[in-house]
Amino acid sequence: MTWNGEHPLHQPFAALQVALSQVADVKASSFSLASAQEAVTAFLRLRHQADSAYLHLVRVLVEAGSSASDTATFLACAPNRLPRGQARRDVEAAKVTDPSVIWDGVIGGVDGDRGALQHLGDALAAGDASRAHLDVAVTALSRIPTTIRRGTTTLTDGVTGEVVEHRSAELLDAHLTRNAARHCPGVAGQLARELVLTIDPDHEDRTFRDPDATTRRGLVFGALVDGMCRITVDLDETATVIVKQAVNAASAPLPVQVEANGELIRDPRSKRQRDADAFVTLLQRGAQASEPVVAETARVSVVATVADVQAAIEHRDAQTTATVDGHGPVSTATLGYLVCGATLQRVLTSAAGAVLDLGRSTRLATRSQRTALAVRDGGCAAPGCITAPWACEAHHFPAWEDGGTTDLDRMVLLCPTHHRAWHAHHLEVRLRPDRTTEARWITRDPRWPGNPVTRPWVRNTYPADRRLTRELGAHLRAPAAPPTTSRQ
Repeated sequence: MTWNGEHPLHQPFAALQVALSQVADVKASSFSLASAQEAVTAFLRLRHQADSAYLHLVRVLVEAGSSASDTATFLACAPNRLPRGQARRDVEAAKVTDPSVIWDGVIGGVDGDRGALQHLGDALAAGDASRAHLDVAVTALSRIPTTIRRGTTTLTDGVTGEVVEHRSAELLDAHLTRNAARHCPGVAGQLARELVLTIDPDHEDRTFRDPDATTRRGLVFGALVDGMCRITVDLDETATVIVKQAVNAASAPLPVQVEANGELIRDPRSKRQRDADAFVTLLQRGAQASEPVVAETARVSVVATVADVQAAIEHRDAQTTATVDGHGPVSTATLGYLVCGATLQRVLTSAAGAVLDLGRSTRLATRSQRTALAVRDGGCAAPGCITAPWACEAHHFPAWEDGGTTDLDRMVLLCPTHHRAWHAHHLEVRLRPDRTTEARWITRDPRWPGNPVTRPWVRNTYPADRRLTRELGAHLRAPAAPPTTSRQ
């Protein structure tokens, strides 16, 4: 740092450098496992606060006379050297989290998105949200039609019954901030995408029907480096669903083998390696076909209501709640294609999510039971895990060897890692009276293994948050008052 002592940030930045050097000098011997976890959590909160301070400095740079494009160029060039895409995202994030914007009930304007995510910006400044959450929210905001995100909507107060008019941007900001507090960025991104599809169900349908979208598909073989080649494929959503389901079906781990000495030999490949092997295997099977065969697409597991399927069959532009196992929510147009051409395993549900048609259960965990678990749990039940249902295992509680039964009320979805954690007594799961699952961690310090520390029970809130997302989207889709000019 080459500043002189007269710069207003000279002393704060110098103190920050000293503090960081002190953190780097800390030895592991001075920490227990629990205290080390607390230190990492505290540092991450400070890191989020530092991201908020950085966005403030970007706003200062713009206010000092630099345009948005010039600021992005400055961030991308030496000595900053940020990726140009990240630089543009930083400038946009600084704008939408601007806390100086005072809304007085007047909506819209040329720069109507400035300050639209103030609540999420406050959460970032407090360390309660990450920069990844903010990027997810900025992306979702940009995909919502301008007339909706800069308009107003009316909601009925659940206590007083009074009809109150709200800025749509404030409702979106509050919803995205709540998701950031409850979920990791991956799950928050899924909820944000479902919000966009609920508000604007034609958003991805337009891409589906866009004649130019077909021209953007492609496959590129990269250079051979260190014996490896990277293949880049650009596909539309429908093709992506089919390819993902085909690879997932063919990438199951090899069966566990038992050697003569009783030792269990498990598949040593990672999920990424198994997917690569499955991709090559599928291509080889197609290339080795000696005669033309009737093409059959991958078996795709679609969770949808009867109304969703009917709308897709009739080619109607309608809001959909359909999701594809391992992929997430899909548009009505994509659902229509899957209904027409794919081999579906359909799980029909009522509007409230109650399962209508699953088939018979047997002693073992059947496909129908696994599908029911996917609908109920939404994925791995471990706190903070976003593993999709197809990559999870049906875990018995109590364990099968302890008298557990293969029943929906006695099983829960856990990914392989957290399934092993349960058997190692690092994780507990249970079913709540409302048939939702919750779990909690059991921390054991290696130096004091006899003193386990249990964490609070954490409920899987993803299904409820999906319902809230749909309700908010339905309200925002209602006709709103035309936007007017904003003033600050």
